[in-house]
Amino acid sequence: MNFTLTKDKVRIVFFIGTLQTGGKERRLLELLKYLKNQNMYDILLVMTKEDIYYPEFHSLGIPYKIIGQPKYSIFSSFYKVCQAFKPHLIHTWGRMQTFYAVPTAILQRLPIVNNQITSAPPNFNHWSLPGLVDRLNFYCSHVILSNSAAGVCSFRPPLSKSKVIYNGVDMSRFENLPEVYHVKQKYGISTPYTVVMCASFSPNKDYGLFYRIAEYITCKRNDITFIGVGKSHDDLNFNRYQELIMQNPLIKFPGGINDVEALVNACDIGVLFSPNGEGISNAIIEYMALSKPVIASAAGGTRELVHHTENGFLVENMPDIDIAHLILDLIDHPEKRNRMGARSKEIIRQNFSIDRMGKSFEQVYSEVLEHTCSFGTQTAKTDSKIAVKQV
Repeated sequence: MNFTLTKDKVRIVFFIGTLQTGGKERRLLELLKYLKNQNMYDILLVMTKEDIYYPEFHSLGIPYKIIGQPKYSIFSSFYKVCQAFKPHLIHTWGRMQTFYAVPTAILQRLPIVNNQITSAPPNFNHWSLPGLVDRLNFYCSHVILSNSAAGVCSFRPPLSKSKVIYNGVDMSRFENLPEVYHVKQKYGISTPYTVVMCASFSPNKDYGLFYRIAEYITCKRNDITFIGVGKSHDDLNFNRYQELIMQNPLIKFPGGINDVEALVNACDIGVLFSPNGEGISNAIIEYMALSKPVIASAAGGTRELVHHTENGFLVENMPDIDIAHLILDLIDHPEKRNRMGARSKEIIRQNFSIDRMGKSFEQVYSEVLEHTCSFGTQTAKTDSKIAVKQV
């Protein structure tokens, strides 16, 4: 195993399960793009499964290794990868990836930047097996990162090690999108108004609530289409909804799609019902970046994105009919809808930019390396330059 190493660059191993579609995967991809442009890092991506959903990853020219088979060999395979690459630090993106990295970090005296907190469940059991794994991971990590303050409250890592770095979004993703008319035509939307929910079909997303609200509204008027898009993690549940919508052409569930930005741009309101809590939802970020008002469950990190009555509405234990009336009020008052949408985009530009996220990660790397005694004088000098650059 041979790698081309640059003496004056910081070497980082990123460890994640896959690059499937998902919030943390998109976030890592945006970070890799940012770091690649800085020309100050040698990067190696390690995955346990070769599943790369984002074709733009290949254009970055970042080397990657797959070490997932057989599973019992992940510990030793990761050790060998790090032994060959000689990283200055390990940046993990998942509970199990952090767990797999712990022996290597101890034996090779490498700091772990632990990025496993990406959700904010309201009732996490800290004495469950995942909770016990977290305790070990947190103890062995130099820094624990969350993409929401709510995530820190849910998983309770040591506060002295914990930091929050919000997602960053590349606003260029939302430029030069297809004409709204053509997007609506593609998805069979013929109504003037559309409400979208971007979420996987899984127990953590309340598509039942979305469907009930859609049924209530479409029984009263025929100018609004409801469309839910996302991959299915529960085929029985997804098929049940597919059977239901055959009776109502104004409700659509096309499954996973590849042009989420174009579809959201063609819609008027973005909703996300996830009562079990999000970290910082990429779906909501996409709604907001495309100037949409948001209606979402008041759980987890969503409170850090959606400001109630300012750029949307947070709902909690609210009757279906009341949520339906919030949607109808926005549909019937375009000036209010546009005002909230504009505020959504402003919040993203101010607090969730790629540059802000990237600099925050760079600052963490600098702090970790400055307090690690495992490296020589040359590395210390390089790290100082990074810190000065960020200031």
